[in-house]
Amino acid sequence: MHARRVRPSGQETRAVRRPTQFVSAATRRRPAAHAVTRDAASFAPDDLRRTTAAFSSAVLPGLGQLLNGRHRLARWFALPTLILLAVVTLFVATRSPARLFASVVSPSAMSALLMVNAIVLAWRVAAVLHAFFDGRYPVRAGRAGAAGLVLVLAAVVVPHGVANAWGSTAKSAFAQIFEGDGAIGPGQLVAAADRGPGNDERMNILVVGIDKTPSRSATLTDSLTVVSIDPVGDTATIVSLPRDLVRVPLVNGNLFGPKLNSLMAYADRHPEQFPEGGMRALEDAVGLLLGIEIHYYAQIDFFGFVKLVDAVGGVDITVKKSIYDENYDGLGVNPEGVRGWGVDAGPNHFTGWEALAYSRLRKADGESDFTRAARQQEVLLAIRDRIMADGGLLTNLPSLIEALGVFVITDLPTDRLPDLAAVAEDMGPDAVVRAVLKKPLIKTGGIDPVYGSIQVPDLAAILEVAKTLFPPPGEMPVPWPSPVPTTTPPASPAP
Repeated sequence: MHARRVRPSGQETRAVRRPTQFVSAATRRRPAAHAVTRDAASFAPDDLRRTTAAFSSAVLPGLGQLLNGRHRLARWFALPTLILLAVVTLFVATRSPARLFASVVSPSAMSALLMVNAIVLAWRVAAVLHAFFDGRYPVRAGRAGAAGLVLVLAAVVVPHGVANAWGSTAKSAFAQIFEGDGAIGPGQLVAAADRGPGNDERMNILVVGIDKTPSRSATLTDSLTVVSIDPVGDTATIVSLPRDLVRVPLVNGNLFGPKLNSLMAYADRHPEQFPEGGMRALEDAVGLLLGIEIHYYAQIDFFGFVKLVDAVGGVDITVKKSIYDENYDGLGVNPEGVRGWGVDAGPNHFTGWEALAYSRLRKADGESDFTRAARQQEVLLAIRDRIMADGGLLTNLPSLIEALGVFVITDLPTDRLPDLAAVAEDMGPDAVVRAVLKKPLIKTGGIDPVYGSIQVPDLAAILEVAKTLFPPPGEMPVPWPSPVPTTTPPASPAP
């Protein structure tokens, strides 16, 4: 038998202490191990891949799922998106900017677009989150991955938020334009819709410019223009009426003795005589004068006119002759208290205030209310040209909406706007006939002791001319006065 060797007690004590010393050293190294853990939490190995997948689904829902190898889910996320993109692309590609604008100005259309915007936002956010938290990655992302996700979500949400804010503003503006700002009630809107022409009938719109400035105590309709659109022949007739017309017929068979530009305000002050309001009374009177039915109106004041012109980037007009009116009040074009304004002959680019001055001048040499009306028509057509120009409408859309929403009121139904935009685009350069009612259709009435300078209409003569200016749909209107034919000198006899 072998005797077991017994170590001295001192050696046993040292043998027991060695493991204790090893554990203590390991414990001292634990802070370094914790530092490695914190770094791993800040930069998880899959952060870049999952952030890339999330960003891809932000660009196109389903693309991030495809990168993650989820082919069925990629199709599920991508298919609705691709269908929507195809529909939008087709819609935009087949319409000009003017027709696009005309198609969405309805408050109901804007509501639908806002709803689509919210649905698309929710769909994109869902695709981003699904791609980022895909089951192939660890449940917990690193700090870098979390920061990447926040940036991707911000890139998705911010544009939709801006679109929602812009769309809500546009919706409010359109509602104010087409529903009025207390100017007309719901009953009158229904009546306006009932008066509307058929799709193959002339549409007659009374465009009213309100002389409303800080120095004016009364609201006067100092610019009266009838725009008649023929959707069959793709033509338009623009006729301006003098503001100083008196003795204009009313629907009750009477004549309105004061100036025509005061009829709207007078009718609004006397609802017992004009229960449908001042604007309807003015529309009826102008319609009787021209022998046509006025279907709708558009009202704008001086400041709205200025905003509208500036919103489309100004207007370009070729002035036929130099004009200078030393008595012009200088509104918007001169320092306060400085009178006078003029323009040189030739091509001119007018800002809003300059276009207003050009439209208001009437006391320069050779100028009058009749020549001023013709210049107002030039500006009206110049605005149309700027709006219809490719890209011009969309470029200035926010400021245009602001100008229209604040300063323009109309009872024109929004569902007719796409048709009007189509006709405006299809019109040839000679498809617009312009006329200003003047001598011999209008006779100077001198100075009335009550109303001042007046113009007296020849009602029968005006009705005869109006028949040629507003012919049946499909027929070309005849200019008035008829253009003077150019005479060609007789050829010399042959020797």
